[in-house]
Amino acid sequence: MNIDRIRVKGLFDAFNYDLKFVTNERIMIVTGPNGSGKTTILKLLDVVFNQSVSQLSRIPFREVGVFFDDKTQLVVQSLPDGHDDDQEQLPVTLTYHQDGEVKAFHPHRASIDPANLGIPISAIEDIIPVLDRIGGRQWVNLDTLVEMDLYDVITTYPDYFPSQVLRDVMPIPEWFQDIKQSVNVRFIDTERLTHISHRRQRYHHAASLTRAVSLYSQQLAEQIRQSVAEYGEKSQSLDRTFPRRLVTDRELSRDSVEELRRELNKIEQRRLQLEEAGLLVGEHGELAVPDLSKVDKSKQNVLAVYAKDAREKLEIFDDLYGKVNAFKKIVNSRFSHKQVSVSDRGFRVSKNGDNLDLELLSSGEQHELVMLYELLFHASSNSLILIDEPELSLHVAWQEQWLDDLAETVKLSNFRAIVATHSPEIIDDNWHLVVELVS
Repeated sequence: MNIDRIRVKGLFDAFNYDLKFVTNERIMIVTGPNGSGKTTILKLLDVVFNQSVSQLSRIPFREVGVFFDDKTQLVVQSLPDGHDDDQEQLPVTLTYHQDGEVKAFHPHRASIDPANLGIPISAIEDIIPVLDRIGGRQWVNLDTLVEMDLYDVITTYPDYFPSQVLRDVMPIPEWFQDIKQSVNVRFIDTERLTHISHRRQRYHHAASLTRAVSLYSQQLAEQIRQSVAEYGEKSQSLDRTFPRRLVTDRELSRDSVEELRRELNKIEQRRLQLEEAGLLVGEHGELAVPDLSKVDKSKQNVLAVYAKDAREKLEIFDDLYGKVNAFKKIVNSRFSHKQVSVSDRGFRVSKNGDNLDLELLSSGEQHELVMLYELLFHASSNSLILIDEPELSLHVAWQEQWLDDLAETVKLSNFRAIVATHSPEIIDDNWHLVVELVS
Protein backbone atom coordinates (compact mmCIF):
# COMPACT_ATOMS: atom_id res chain seq x y z
CA MET A 1 0.00 0.00 0.00
CA ASN A 2 1.57 3.28 -1.17
CA ILE A 3 0.78 6.88 -0.28
CA ASP A 4 -0.30 8.83 -3.37
CA ARG A 5 -1.40 12.13 -1.85
CA ILE A 6 -1.26 14.14 1.39
CA ARG A 7 -3.76 16.89 2.10
CA VAL A 8 -3.06 19.20 5.05
CA LYS A 9 -5.53 21.71 6.47
CA GLY A 10 -4.96 24.36 9.12
CA LEU A 11 -1.20 23.87 9.48
CA PHE A 12 -0.07 26.46 12.05
CA ASP A 13 -3.74 27.58 11.89
CA ALA A 14 -2.84 29.27 8.61
CA PHE A 15 -1.94 26.98 5.71
CA ASN A 16 -3.82 24.45 3.55
CA TYR A 17 -1.80 22.24 1.21
CA ASP A 18 -2.44 19.41 -1.24
CA LEU A 19 0.62 17.29 -2.10
CA LYS A 20 0.32 14.71 -4.88
CA PHE A 21 2.77 12.38 -6.56
CA VAL A 22 2.86 12.91 -10.32
CA THR A 23 1.39 9.89 -12.12
CA ASN A 24 4.04 7.18 -12.67
CA GLU A 25 6.61 9.12 -10.63
CA ARG A 26 8.07 7.95 -7.33
CA ILE A 27 9.68 11.22 -6.22
CA MET A 28 7.94 14.36 -4.94
CA ILE A 29 9.86 17.58 -4.25
CA VAL A 30 8.33 20.00 -1.74
CA THR A 31 9.59 23.56 -1.72
CA GLY A 32 8.47 26.83 -0.17
CA PRO A 33 9.63 29.78 1.93
CA ASN A 34 10.90 29.41 5.48
CA GLY A 35 8.02 28.86 7.88
CA SER A 36 5.70 27.38 5.26
CA GLY A 37 5.75 23.96 6.95
CA LYS A 38 7.90 21.71 4.75
CA THR A 39 9.64 20.00 7.65
CA THR A 40 6.49 19.94 9.79
CA ILE A 41 4.59 18.00 7.12
CA LEU A 42 7.33 15.38 7.10
CA LYS A 43 7.22 15.23 10.91
CA LEU A 44 3.44 14.79 10.84
CA LEU A 45 3.75 11.76 8.58
CA ASP A 46 6.51 10.33 10.75
CA VAL A 47 4.42 10.73 13.91
CA VAL A 48 1.27 9.19 12.37
CA PHE A 49 3.03 6.07 11.11
CA ASN A 50 5.96 5.61 13.51
CA GLN A 51 5.17 7.20 16.87
CA SER A 52 2.44 7.44 19.49
CA VAL A 53 -0.65 9.34 18.32
CA SER A 54 -0.38 11.35 21.55
CA GLN A 55 2.60 13.15 19.96
CA LEU A 56 0.23 14.70 17.40
CA SER A 57 -0.96 17.18 20.01
CA ARG A 58 2.48 18.82 19.84
CA ILE A 59 1.97 19.82 16.19
CA PRO A 60 -0.44 22.66 15.28
CA PHE A 61 -2.71 21.40 12.51
CA ARG A 62 -6.43 20.89 11.94
CA GLU A 63 -6.55 17.91 9.57
CA VAL A 64 -4.29 15.61 7.59
CA GLY A 65 -5.67 13.32 4.89
CA VAL A 66 -3.48 10.50 3.60
CA PHE A 67 -4.66 8.94 0.33
CA PHE A 68 -3.41 5.48 -0.66
CA ASP A 69 -3.10 3.88 -4.08
CA ASP A 70 -5.77 1.29 -3.20
CA LYS A 71 -8.34 4.14 -3.04
CA THR A 72 -8.51 4.09 0.77
CA GLN A 73 -7.97 7.17 2.93
CA LEU A 74 -6.76 7.87 6.47
CA VAL A 75 -7.91 11.16 8.00
CA VAL A 76 -6.31 12.54 11.16
CA GLN A 77 -8.09 15.45 12.85
CA SER A 78 -6.86 17.62 15.67
CA LEU A 79 -9.73 18.51 17.97
CA PRO A 80 -10.13 21.99 19.50
CA ASP A 81 -9.58 22.65 23.19
CA GLY A 82 -12.61 21.80 25.31
CA HIS A 83 -13.93 19.37 22.71
CA ASP A 84 -14.97 16.85 25.33
CA ASP A 85 -15.58 16.68 29.05
CA ASP A 86 -13.60 13.43 29.10
CA GLN A 87 -10.16 14.61 30.18
CA GLU A 88 -8.61 11.28 29.20
CA GLN A 89 -9.53 11.55 25.51
CA LEU A 90 -6.64 12.72 23.38
CA PRO A 91 -7.37 15.81 21.24
CA VAL A 92 -7.17 13.81 18.02
CA THR A 93 -9.36 11.42 16.07
CA LEU A 94 -8.51 9.09 13.19
CA THR A 95 -10.90 7.75 10.56
CA TYR A 96 -10.26 5.21 7.82
CA HIS A 97 -12.36 5.27 4.65
CA GLN A 98 -12.51 2.02 2.67
CA ASP A 99 -15.12 0.99 0.08
CA GLY A 100 -17.75 3.33 1.51
CA GLU A 101 -17.16 2.12 5.07
CA VAL A 102 -15.81 4.49 7.73
CA LYS A 103 -13.89 3.23 10.76
CA ALA A 104 -13.12 5.65 13.58
CA PHE A 105 -10.53 5.68 16.36
CA HIS A 106 -10.81 8.07 19.32
CA PRO A 107 -7.65 7.42 21.37
CA HIS A 108 -7.82 7.85 25.12
CA ARG A 109 -5.07 8.40 27.63
CA ALA A 110 -5.80 5.55 30.02
CA SER A 111 -4.75 5.66 33.65
CA ILE A 112 -1.80 3.40 34.35
CA ASP A 113 -0.94 1.57 37.54
CA PRO A 114 2.86 1.07 37.53
CA ALA A 115 2.35 -2.09 39.60
CA ASN A 116 0.74 -3.72 36.56
CA LEU A 117 3.54 -2.93 34.12
CA GLY A 118 5.34 -6.21 34.64
CA ILE A 119 8.63 -4.33 35.07
CA PRO A 120 9.79 -1.77 37.67
CA ILE A 121 9.21 1.77 36.49
CA SER A 122 12.82 2.54 37.42
CA ALA A 123 14.01 -0.09 34.91
CA ILE A 124 12.37 1.46 31.85
CA GLU A 125 15.42 3.49 30.85
CA ASP A 126 17.58 0.37 31.22
CA ILE A 127 15.28 -1.64 28.96
CA ILE A 128 14.77 1.16 26.41
CA PRO A 129 18.25 2.75 26.11
CA VAL A 130 17.10 5.71 24.03
CA LEU A 131 15.14 7.04 27.04
CA ASP A 132 16.54 9.02 29.97
CA ARG A 133 14.41 9.43 33.09
CA ILE A 134 13.97 13.06 34.14
CA GLY A 135 11.18 12.69 36.71
CA GLY A 136 9.00 10.22 38.55
CA ARG A 137 6.99 9.40 35.42
CA GLN A 138 8.77 11.53 32.85
CA TRP A 139 11.42 10.59 30.32
CA VAL A 140 13.16 12.29 27.43
CA ASN A 141 13.90 10.60 24.12
CA LEU A 142 17.61 11.26 23.63
CA ASP A 143 17.35 10.98 19.85
CA THR A 144 14.55 13.53 19.43
CA LEU A 145 14.72 15.40 22.79
CA VAL A 146 10.94 14.94 23.09
CA GLU A 147 9.68 14.61 26.67
CA MET A 148 7.38 11.64 27.28
CA ASP A 149 5.13 10.48 30.09
CA LEU A 150 4.41 6.85 30.91
CA TYR A 151 1.53 6.65 28.43
CA ASP A 152 3.77 8.01 25.65
CA VAL A 153 6.49 5.51 26.48
CA ILE A 154 4.16 2.52 26.41
CA THR A 155 2.40 3.55 23.22
CA THR A 156 5.65 4.44 21.44
CA TYR A 157 7.56 1.31 22.49
CA PRO A 158 4.85 -1.37 22.83
CA ASP A 159 7.22 -4.28 22.18
CA TYR A 160 8.81 -3.79 25.60
CA PHE A 161 5.61 -4.29 27.61
CA PRO A 162 3.28 -7.24 28.33
CA SER A 163 0.33 -7.66 25.99
CA GLN A 164 -2.18 -7.15 28.80
CA VAL A 165 -0.69 -3.72 29.58
CA LEU A 166 -1.02 -2.77 25.92
CA ARG A 167 -4.66 -3.83 25.80
CA ASP A 168 -5.41 -1.74 28.89
CA VAL A 169 -3.39 1.33 27.92
CA MET A 170 -3.76 1.60 24.15
CA PRO A 171 -6.58 -0.40 22.63
CA ILE A 172 -5.51 0.51 19.09
CA PRO A 173 -7.97 -0.94 16.57
CA GLU A 174 -6.74 -3.69 14.32
CA TRP A 175 -7.35 -1.65 11.17
CA PHE A 176 -4.96 1.08 12.36
CA GLN A 177 -2.33 -1.47 13.36
CA ASP A 178 -2.61 -3.01 9.89
CA ILE A 179 -2.10 0.38 8.23
CA LYS A 180 0.99 1.16 10.32
CA GLN A 181 2.46 -2.22 9.45
CA SER A 182 1.65 -1.85 5.75
CA VAL A 183 3.08 1.66 5.35
CA ASN A 184 6.80 1.76 6.07
CA VAL A 185 7.78 5.41 6.56
CA ARG A 186 11.37 6.48 7.31
CA PHE A 187 12.38 10.07 8.10
CA ILE A 188 15.90 11.25 7.20
CA ASP A 189 16.04 14.53 9.09
CA THR A 190 18.63 17.32 9.17
CA GLU A 191 20.40 15.82 12.21
CA ARG A 192 21.36 12.76 10.19
CA LEU A 193 25.12 12.97 10.81
CA THR A 194 24.86 12.08 14.50
CA HIS A 195 23.42 9.14 16.36
CA ILE A 196 23.11 8.87 20.12
CA SER A 197 24.75 5.76 21.51
CA HIS A 198 23.94 4.62 25.01
CA ARG A 199 25.87 2.93 27.78
CA ARG A 200 24.23 1.56 30.87
CA GLN A 201 26.35 1.66 33.98
CA ARG A 202 25.32 0.47 37.40
CA TYR A 203 24.34 3.79 38.91
CA HIS A 204 23.86 6.12 35.99
CA HIS A 205 23.15 6.41 32.31
CA ALA A 206 25.77 7.69 29.90
CA ALA A 207 25.00 8.81 26.38
CA SER A 208 27.36 9.99 23.70
CA LEU A 209 27.09 11.19 20.15
CA THR A 210 28.30 8.73 17.54
CA ARG A 211 28.85 9.81 13.98
CA ALA A 212 26.29 8.07 11.78
CA VAL A 213 28.98 7.43 9.17
CA SER A 214 30.84 5.17 11.62
CA LEU A 215 27.65 3.47 12.78
CA TYR A 216 26.58 2.72 9.21
CA SER A 217 29.98 1.28 8.36
CA GLN A 218 29.57 -1.10 11.30
CA GLN A 219 26.06 -1.99 10.13
CA LEU A 220 27.31 -2.82 6.64
CA ALA A 221 30.04 -5.00 8.13
CA GLU A 222 27.40 -6.92 10.06
CA GLN A 223 25.23 -7.35 6.94
CA ILE A 224 28.19 -8.73 5.02
CA ARG A 225 29.10 -11.13 7.83
CA GLN A 226 25.51 -12.37 7.97
CA SER A 227 25.44 -12.96 4.21
CA VAL A 228 28.77 -14.79 4.32
CA ALA A 229 27.48 -16.96 7.18
CA GLU A 230 24.33 -17.73 5.18
CA TYR A 231 26.53 -18.56 2.19
CA GLY A 232 28.51 -21.00 4.34
CA GLU A 233 25.38 -22.65 5.70
CA LYS A 234 23.94 -23.03 2.21
CA SER A 235 27.24 -24.53 1.01
CA GLN A 236 27.22 -27.12 3.78
CA SER A 237 23.60 -27.99 3.10
CA LEU A 238 24.17 -28.47 -0.63
CA ASP A 239 27.39 -30.42 -0.07
CA ARG A 240 25.58 -32.89 2.19
CA THR A 241 22.94 -33.62 -0.45
CA PHE A 242 25.26 -33.50 -3.47
CA PRO A 243 25.58 -37.29 -3.98
CA ARG A 244 21.84 -37.87 -3.74
CA ARG A 245 21.00 -35.08 -6.17
CA LEU A 246 23.67 -36.24 -8.59
CA VAL A 247 21.87 -39.57 -8.83
CA THR A 248 18.25 -38.41 -8.75
CA ASP A 249 18.23 -35.10 -10.67
CA ARG A 250 17.67 -36.12 -14.28
CA GLU A 251 16.87 -32.66 -15.62
CA LEU A 252 20.45 -31.41 -15.42
CA SER A 253 21.73 -33.93 -17.93
CA ARG A 254 19.71 -32.19 -20.66
CA ASP A 255 22.09 -29.22 -20.76
CA SER A 256 24.25 -29.14 -23.86
CA VAL A 257 28.02 -28.86 -23.53
CA GLU A 258 27.90 -25.28 -24.79
CA GLU A 259 25.15 -24.33 -22.32
CA LEU A 260 27.13 -25.84 -19.47
CA ARG A 261 30.28 -23.97 -20.51
CA ARG A 262 28.39 -20.66 -20.63
CA GLU A 263 26.87 -21.33 -17.22
CA LEU A 264 30.25 -22.07 -15.64
CA ASN A 265 31.69 -18.89 -17.17
CA LYS A 266 28.77 -16.83 -15.79
CA ILE A 267 29.29 -18.32 -12.32
CA GLU A 268 33.00 -17.49 -12.37
CA GLN A 269 32.27 -13.95 -13.55
CA ARG A 270 29.75 -13.48 -10.76
CA ARG A 271 32.18 -14.76 -8.16
CA LEU A 272 34.82 -12.31 -9.34
CA GLN A 273 32.27 -9.46 -9.18
CA LEU A 274 31.44 -10.36 -5.57
CA GLU A 275 35.13 -10.43 -4.69
CA GLU A 276 35.67 -7.03 -6.31
CA ALA A 277 32.65 -5.64 -4.42
CA GLY A 278 34.19 -6.82 -1.14
CA LEU A 279 31.46 -9.32 -0.32
CA LEU A 280 33.35 -12.54 -0.92
CA VAL A 281 36.99 -13.24 -0.19
CA GLY A 282 38.83 -14.97 -3.03
CA GLU A 283 40.12 -18.12 -1.39
CA HIS A 284 40.36 -20.56 -4.27
CA GLY A 285 41.86 -18.52 -7.08
CA GLU A 286 40.37 -18.12 -10.52
CA LEU A 287 38.42 -21.10 -11.80
CA ALA A 288 39.62 -22.07 -15.26
CA VAL A 289 36.61 -23.48 -17.08
CA PRO A 290 37.82 -26.72 -18.67
CA ASP A 291 37.41 -27.78 -22.27
CA LEU A 292 34.18 -29.77 -22.14
CA SER A 293 34.23 -31.10 -25.68
CA LYS A 294 35.77 -34.42 -24.63
CA VAL A 295 34.03 -34.74 -21.26
CA ASP A 296 31.78 -37.78 -21.04
CA LYS A 297 28.12 -37.57 -20.06
CA SER A 298 28.60 -38.68 -16.46
CA LYS A 299 31.14 -35.92 -15.79
CA GLN A 300 28.87 -33.40 -17.49
CA ASN A 301 26.18 -34.37 -15.00
CA VAL A 302 28.58 -33.75 -12.12
CA LEU A 303 29.45 -30.32 -13.50
CA ALA A 304 25.78 -29.53 -14.08
CA VAL A 305 24.94 -30.23 -10.42
CA TYR A 306 27.99 -28.22 -9.35
CA ALA A 307 26.88 -25.28 -11.52
CA LYS A 308 23.35 -25.36 -10.13
CA ASP A 309 24.67 -25.40 -6.56
CA ALA A 310 27.18 -22.61 -7.19
CA ARG A 311 24.52 -20.40 -8.74
CA GLU A 312 22.16 -20.99 -5.81
CA LYS A 313 24.88 -20.14 -3.27
CA LEU A 314 25.95 -16.94 -5.01
CA GLU A 315 22.34 -15.74 -5.32
CA ILE A 316 22.42 -15.12 -1.56
CA PHE A 317 24.46 -12.00 -2.30
CA ASP A 318 22.28 -10.63 -5.12
CA ASP A 319 20.38 -7.99 -3.15
CA LEU A 320 23.39 -6.85 -1.14
CA TYR A 321 25.61 -6.78 -4.22
CA GLY A 322 23.27 -4.43 -6.08
CA LYS A 323 23.24 -2.00 -3.17
CA VAL A 324 26.98 -2.14 -2.48
CA ASN A 325 27.78 -1.74 -6.16
CA ALA A 326 25.55 1.35 -6.43
CA PHE A 327 26.98 2.76 -3.18
CA LYS A 328 30.57 2.45 -4.41
CA LYS A 329 29.79 3.71 -7.91
CA ILE A 330 27.97 6.85 -6.78
CA VAL A 331 30.39 7.76 -3.98
CA ASN A 332 33.48 7.19 -6.12
CA SER A 333 32.02 9.40 -8.84
CA ARG A 334 31.55 12.22 -6.31
CA PHE A 335 34.61 12.12 -4.07
CA SER A 336 37.66 13.88 -5.42
CA HIS A 337 40.99 12.02 -5.07
CA LYS A 338 39.39 9.59 -2.62
CA GLN A 339 38.12 6.05 -3.02
CA VAL A 340 35.49 4.10 -1.11
CA SER A 341 35.94 0.36 -0.65
CA VAL A 342 33.88 -2.32 1.08
CA SER A 343 34.89 -5.39 3.06
CA ASP A 344 33.70 -7.44 6.02
CA ARG A 345 34.85 -4.47 8.14
CA GLY A 346 32.30 -2.16 6.51
CA PHE A 347 33.07 0.69 4.14
CA ARG A 348 36.33 2.61 4.15
CA VAL A 349 37.43 5.81 2.43
CA SER A 350 41.06 6.03 1.36
CA LYS A 351 43.35 8.57 -0.25
CA ASN A 352 46.53 7.46 -2.01
CA GLY A 353 46.04 4.03 -0.48
CA ASP A 354 45.77 5.25 3.11
CA ASN A 355 42.51 4.74 5.03
CA LEU A 356 40.97 7.95 6.37
CA ASP A 357 39.05 8.40 9.62
CA LEU A 358 35.42 8.47 8.49
CA GLU A 359 34.52 10.96 11.21
CA LEU A 360 37.15 13.41 9.93
CA LEU A 361 35.72 13.57 6.43
CA SER A 362 34.13 16.88 5.47
CA SER A 363 30.51 17.40 6.51
CA GLY A 364 29.50 17.32 2.84
CA GLU A 365 31.21 13.96 2.33
CA GLN A 366 29.58 12.58 5.47
CA HIS A 367 26.14 13.81 4.36
CA GLU A 368 26.66 12.08 1.00
CA LEU A 369 27.66 8.79 2.63
CA VAL A 370 24.90 8.87 5.25
CA MET A 371 22.05 9.79 2.91
CA LEU A 372 23.14 7.29 0.29
CA TYR A 373 23.45 4.53 2.89
CA GLU A 374 19.99 5.37 4.25
CA LEU A 375 18.46 5.22 0.78
CA LEU A 376 20.16 2.00 -0.26
CA PHE A 377 20.23 -0.04 2.94
CA HIS A 378 17.39 1.29 5.11
CA ALA A 379 14.72 1.82 2.46
CA SER A 380 12.66 -1.30 1.88
CA SER A 381 10.47 -2.00 -1.13
CA ASN A 382 7.31 0.16 -1.26
CA SER A 383 8.40 2.27 1.70
CA LEU A 384 8.08 6.06 1.85
CA ILE A 385 11.31 7.93 2.56
CA LEU A 386 11.04 11.50 3.87
CA ILE A 387 14.19 13.56 3.27
CA ASP A 388 14.63 16.98 4.83
CA GLU A 389 17.04 19.46 3.19
CA PRO A 390 19.35 17.07 1.31
CA GLU A 391 21.40 20.06 0.18
CA LEU A 392 23.00 20.56 3.60
CA SER A 393 26.79 20.95 3.23
CA LEU A 394 26.75 19.67 -0.35
CA HIS A 395 28.70 21.53 -3.03
CA VAL A 396 26.54 23.01 -5.79
CA ALA A 397 27.87 20.44 -8.27
CA TRP A 398 26.83 17.60 -5.94
CA GLN A 399 23.41 19.18 -5.45
CA GLU A 400 22.86 19.21 -9.20
CA GLN A 401 23.60 15.48 -9.38
CA TRP A 402 21.79 14.49 -6.19
CA LEU A 403 18.34 13.86 -7.69
CA ASP A 404 19.86 11.56 -10.32
CA ASP A 405 21.43 9.56 -7.48
CA LEU A 406 18.08 9.45 -5.68
CA ALA A 407 16.34 8.23 -8.84
CA GLU A 408 18.89 5.43 -9.18
CA THR A 409 18.34 4.27 -5.59
CA VAL A 410 14.56 4.51 -6.02
CA LYS A 411 14.79 2.23 -9.05
CA LEU A 412 17.02 -0.23 -7.22
CA SER A 413 15.07 -0.43 -3.94
CA ASN A 414 11.57 0.39 -5.29
CA PHE A 415 10.51 3.03 -2.76
CA ARG A 416 8.89 6.46 -2.92
CA ALA A 417 10.45 9.66 -1.63
CA ILE A 418 9.26 13.08 -0.53
CA VAL A 419 12.07 15.63 -0.53
CA ALA A 420 11.80 18.99 1.26
CA THR A 421 14.32 21.48 -0.10
CA HIS A 422 15.18 25.15 -0.58
CA SER A 423 17.71 24.41 -3.31
CA PRO A 424 16.99 25.03 -7.01
CA GLU A 425 20.16 23.02 -7.71
CA ILE A 426 18.57 19.95 -6.10
CA ILE A 427 15.51 20.44 -8.33
CA ASP A 428 17.66 21.10 -11.42
CA ASP A 429 15.48 20.34 -14.48
CA ASN A 430 12.85 18.37 -12.55
CA TRP A 431 10.26 21.06 -11.90
CA HIS A 432 7.50 18.67 -12.96
CA LEU A 433 8.08 16.87 -9.64
CA VAL A 434 7.75 20.02 -7.53
CA VAL A 435 4.91 20.87 -5.16
CA GLU A 436 5.30 24.47 -4.05
CA LEU A 437 3.82 25.38 -0.68
CA VAL A 438 1.89 28.56 -1.33
CA SER A 439 -0.62 29.80 1.25
